[in-house]
Amino acid sequence: MKNYVTSLFCVSLTVFTLQSALAEDRRLVIASWNVENLFDTVDDPDNENDDGYTPRGWAQWTDKKYQVKLEHLAEVIFYIKPDILCLAEVENRQVLEDLSKTLEEKFSYDLPVIIHRDGGDFRGIDVAMMAKLKPSGKKWFNTVFGQRDVLACEFVIDGRKLIVLANHWKSKLGDKKKSDYTRNQQALSVRKFIDRELNSNPAAAIVVAGDFNSDINTSFLTESAGFMTELDALKEPQNSKKLYNLAAGLGEKERKTYYYVRGNKWNSFDSISVTRGMVGLKPLSPWKVKTNSYTVYKSEKVCFPGVGSPLPYRRVRSKKYGDRFVDGYSDHFAVYFVLEMALKGCDSY
Repeated sequence: MKNYVTSLFCVSLTVFTLQSALAEDRRLVIASWNVENLFDTVDDPDNENDDGYTPRGWAQWTDKKYQVKLEHLAEVIFYIKPDILCLAEVENRQVLEDLSKTLEEKFSYDLPVIIHRDGGDFRGIDVAMMAKLKPSGKKWFNTVFGQRDVLACEFVIDGRKLIVLANHWKSKLGDKKKSDYTRNQQALSVRKFIDRELNSNPAAAIVVAGDFNSDINTSFLTESAGFMTELDALKEPQNSKKLYNLAAGLGEKERKTYYYVRGNKWNSFDSISVTRGMVGLKPLSPWKVKTNSYTVYKSEKVCFPGVGSPLPYRRVRSKKYGDRFVDGYSDHFAVYFVLEMALKGCDSY
């Protein structure tokens, strides 16, 4: 019992120290990344869809390849240095613990808090968060059977509440009508959650991040979810509960995060949207977006040479490239931005 109490005290002290440091710095970095099939090498007997990510599977997924994958992901995460990181395409809690350990051992960077649960996705991949501090509350919801959950976490720093949602909506694979319907249902479920929070507190600071498998100007995002791409339109009274998609602040080329090779097409699938009070519109939120901080991370090392598309980490079999293993990072670029504490008692930023 004594050891348990001591351990609990150490954990509590660590969380308190992190909260104090974040409050003193008055800023947060929030990131989102689809890390492309982060599977361990162990065969899960309850999920036949992980068979490809085993040493005998099609990906020839060995312990060495898995460890290099972790190190590559950790390298990018260390560069971004997020305080809250939303992740898509993770197999289980173990891969998150391995990633956290790799971050600490290779880069001396800590994201000790892991928020995850095994969802009902047919492929066996989940959304999750890693963070520097524990959330004060969390909620999972899913309106479509066989798809990924949405994870909503509430954080409180220096008495300021922040709600962050991690998403990974249905891909465009398969029947178009069915996939469109599924993404629309997912958008509506997120909209319902946001409306409930804003009805309770119109100045709520809400961040919605993830891989939406939809470009930022599609109706799933702009209408069903209410993620607007024009700040002037957001000022209209009828749009008071809608959000602003930060990716819209970048040029069309700069905001692209995913490249569909077969269609030779770029997409802005990954993005982050925030409530109006976080971009200077009343009622103001306790958190504000730092001007021009939204970034798509696309350093030269994470890009495919000659194309500039995300450099994946997987076995590639094609007529153009033959059969080889591409030793990259992920087939999606990571996105992130900086939040600052708004001054208490102020009517403007």
